[in-house]
Amino acid sequence: MARHEPHDAKIRRIFGDIAQVYDPMNRVITLGQWGRWQRRFLEQVSPVDGERCLDLATGTGDLAIMIAQLAPGVHVTGLDLSHDMLEVAERKVAERGLASRIELVEGNALQLPFPDASFDLVTCGFGLRNFPDLPTALKEMRRVLRPGGRALSLEVSRPTNPLYFFGFKLFFYGIVPVLGRLAGRGGAAYAWLPESHRRFPGRAALADLYRGAGFEKVETWPLTLGSVAIHQGVAAE
Repeated sequence: MARHEPHDAKIRRIFGDIAQVYDPMNRVITLGQWGRWQRRFLEQVSPVDGERCLDLATGTGDLAIMIAQLAPGVHVTGLDLSHDMLEVAERKVAERGLASRIELVEGNALQLPFPDASFDLVTCGFGLRNFPDLPTALKEMRRVLRPGGRALSLEVSRPTNPLYFFGFKLFFYGIVPVLGRLAGRGGAAYAWLPESHRRFPGRAALADLYRGAGFEKVETWPLTLGSVAIHQGVAAE
């Protein structure tokens, strides 16, 4: 890796390396909690027929597919920086017969290729950490939402219990990169996880960033003793 590799190129390389093993590895490194977190997140998303949803950092398309399946009239646009991840998502969407309701777009969350007020919902599952300028990403989320629309994110956080946080850091910072190397691919990607977590704001600080980006009625819900959190903000009128 080049010493001064641009951030976007780094993210494309990292996630391109693990695109084919991303789904099973998620189940492994979350100790089986991945599905539970997704279900809890989807309960909060709860789209209504006819709504338009943008799923940022859609990756292999899991959340986009699940959101489309929640209501038959929902249209989902999944955006991701990684072409390789989107190829996996495209196969999964086709297999489930959802190509008419899920559009996949290669693009940058800091410069969304959509007009103002294009969506009723914006979601992001475990992708905010990968954005190099989080305030700009949140402002873009706000820009493409209609007034009163909702933005929701599911992201790793920081447990408040010191003993649990110690165990969390031991696993996330020490064991997860080893598991990535043992998988035979993506050692750099699973080393990136703890690196991205170190610089990511905690639950309260992220809520403040939502407010600063033009969201109101900001709410947060900690999961698994605070190791993961859901955030929701409503686009100001």
